[in-house]
Amino acid sequence: MFGSLYLDWSAQKVGFSLFNLKILRSSMKKKKKPEKKKKVKKKKLNFDVLWQEKDTMVKSGKVVMSSLGNLFKRSRVDRFFLDARIGTPDPALTGILYGGLLSISYPLQTFLPNTSINIYPDFEKETLRSNMELSLKTRIFNVVWIFLKVLFLLPKMRLIRFFRKLKKYEEVKDGESSQGSD
Repeated sequence: MFGSLYLDWSAQKVGFSLFNLKILRSSMKKKKKPEKKKKVKKKKLNFDVLWQEKDTMVKSGKVVMSSLGNLFKRSRVDRFFLDARIGTPDPALTGILYGGLLSISYPLQTFLPNTSINIYPDFEKETLRSNMELSLKTRIFNVVWIFLKVLFLLPKMRLIRFFRKLKKYEEVKDGESSQGSD
């Protein structure tokens, strides 16, 4: 297997492996930070700067999303595993939801190789737990090509100006807040 991406919702872990070597592992759980004595103010996002640079953000988003779409078109699903337990407060609604999900899952299993989709209803209590594993195969040339394409198509100078404006706004706000506390 060339590379795989796994999402484990029950353990709240995300990872990426290449040639069966785990390259990136991350926990989706929030880590507890040691308490600090000083109160740190949260920095607020400047929506005026975002609105002024909306065309830059839209263009960058389109480039990135189209490139991800091209990468997925050139990839194929190697393995797909889904194990889900669903439950709503109303057992009748749980049954309807379970039937609808099964009507989607069985045809999906015929199109994807090495697919295992298991959905279990929980009529006793409200539950939503799932464990998903997705492994995609692609050629390394496709990844490099799409990376270079994104690198050349992004409006680099406009993005640099945008981030400088955001940083300048944060410095001005920090200066105002420190003068106001004196």
